Amino acid sequence: MVNQLELPTIHHITHKEICNHIQNIIYPKTDICTVEELFFRSNSQVLFNYENKILELNIGGIVSFDTYFNAFSVDTWKEYTKVRSIGAAFKLKGSFKINIYNIDKLGETKTVLLQKIINNKILEEITVLDNFDISTYTGMIYLEIEALENLCQIGTGYFYTLTAPDTNVKIAVVICTYKRENYVYKNMKLLENNLLEQRGNEDKLEVFIIDNGNTLEKFDSNIIHLIPNKNAGGSGGFARGMLEVLQQQHKFSHIILMDDDVLFEPEILERTWSFLSVINQKDICLGSSMLRLDKKYIQNEKGAYWNKDKGFIPVKYNIDLRKLKDTLFNEIDEYIDYSGWWFFCFPVNAIKDYGLPYPFFIKMDDVEFCKRIKHKIIILNGICVWHEPFEHKHNPSIEYYFFRNSMIFNSLYFEKDFSTTKAIKWFLKPLLKELFCYRYETAESILKATLDFLKGPDALVANQPEDKHKEVSQVTEKTAKNSELPFVYSKYLASKEKSENKLHRIFRLLTFNGHLLPNWFFFQDDTFSDKGYSIVPASNNRPLNAFRAKKVLYYNLPTQEGFVVKFSRIRFFQVLISALWLALVMLIKLPKLKKLYITSLPEFTSQAFWEKYLQIEPK
Repeated sequence: MVNQLELPTIHHITHKEICNHIQNIIYPKTDICTVEELFFRSNSQVLFNYENKILELNIGGIVSFDTYFNAFSVDTWKEYTKVRSIGAAFKLKGSFKINIYNIDKLGETKTVLLQKIINNKILEEITVLDNFDISTYTGMIYLEIEALENLCQIGTGYFYTLTAPDTNVKIAVVICTYKRENYVYKNMKLLENNLLEQRGNEDKLEVFIIDNGNTLEKFDSNIIHLIPNKNAGGSGGFARGMLEVLQQQHKFSHIILMDDDVLFEPEILERTWSFLSVINQKDICLGSSMLRLDKKYIQNEKGAYWNKDKGFIPVKYNIDLRKLKDTLFNEIDEYIDYSGWWFFCFPVNAIKDYGLPYPFFIKMDDVEFCKRIKHKIIILNGICVWHEPFEHKHNPSIEYYFFRNSMIFNSLYFEKDFSTTKAIKWFLKPLLKELFCYRYETAESILKATLDFLKGPDALVANQPEDKHKEVSQVTEKTAKNSELPFVYSKYLASKEKSENKLHRIFRLLTFNGHLLPNWFFFQDDTFSDKGYSIVPASNNRPLNAFRAKKVLYYNLPTQEGFVVKFSRIRFFQVLISALWLALVMLIKLPKLKKLYITSLPEFTSQAFWEKYLQIEPK
């Protein structure tokens, strides 16, 4: 189906009307991402010039922008903004045939919206789509450009609308950091070079860096503010950033919370502002997809929801965004109730209405805050950060915070469903799995988390948070670089392929994965070729791999990091007996505890509490 067809040669079509840029075309950058299929698709007659950021085409060269970063997502803009028509412009040099397509979310129907022939002798901006009504379309709209001669060039481009932006939108970007100077300096350099230096952007956003480690030097910028802060974790850092913004509440309409260890394309801030400037409802939050840092085309999640029985459930997990089908599927709206604080944007008024973060230190603060404010969360294709995959790092201290804070969260929001039986199962089942895998330190961290949960809300803030963090971080069961770790790939591969029958599984479980068996039942471990030395993936801890072994090397192949654990009956039964005792205490104390945590919520999320907790001097 062809809705509009224009085939005459057109010279020097320039867009002269005042327009609102809503989505700039992004090209790969060597310091951010060079996976070209995320930005454009091309054939052998096309070369991208990284130095000049220009696509160079010979005759027959075709470039298509039906990609994660550069297609226009029709449905989200129609539903949540005032935009009803769009245009597009590109810098072009040469002779081109331009096709503009619409394709539905399932990739089943592709429609030609417009065709143009363009001849242009110099590289200059040409309007290729003007005031196009999107009200009857769904899915994505994108451009395909074909060179009709040699030595053609495609430069920068953008989608625009004639819908006027709300100039009262101004964003405070709050970055919480702790002794990650290299990440912060690199990201600020990216912002300065690609966004902050552009005229007018000082009216759109300012950056607040909350320095929990007090190690950063002041930035030479009027819109990058460095705030030294007490180390109260991510929740304390983000709370401090929110307090700083509240002191200038007339100045900012929205806040973006960002982690310090992410890589991001600065354009996502521009797109966030553009989207917020034309929204048709107030209580909207913009989240971000998390893409893998090691495989930059793989999406780890596009938002998530909390299952009271299973915990985190990521949405759109492990999809390949180089593929058109996956990119289209990514636009299909699914239920989420929170988005991670690696990049999360929400209205400043939400703080006034619902309060500040709960003092979790790290883990679950983003889940709890999103649950409390109950705003609609939108995540657009092209708004993402790259982050190291969670499975690349194992650290018992992370397990401590997850289990302590998740039990508090379940008490706050699932009081009736979080019964004593479920609470006991919540910590006891994963604890037993860690014990079966000889990861006794990790099991002890779950034990400490349960004990601290049972102490009640006052104990959560009674001590210095940094001292508590040092206490729970003194562990050895965490992945680390160590040249002395012996790695044998054949043993690693054998452990991945290892299986068992039902009878073997029953026997293994009845013996507590070998902890009730005599020493002679175990394999020898004198050399690395012995069966008593097992090498297994760090992110796939199966008790089967530890059974009858005396030592286990948990190894992360991509990062070449790992840690060794050893079989110990004494530690196994010490932790198991303590866990069974805590289960009994949970049975007695949980009903009263849940009410105490619910009562603590208004106080622990108040401005007065955080100013005192962070020891902020009155201004």
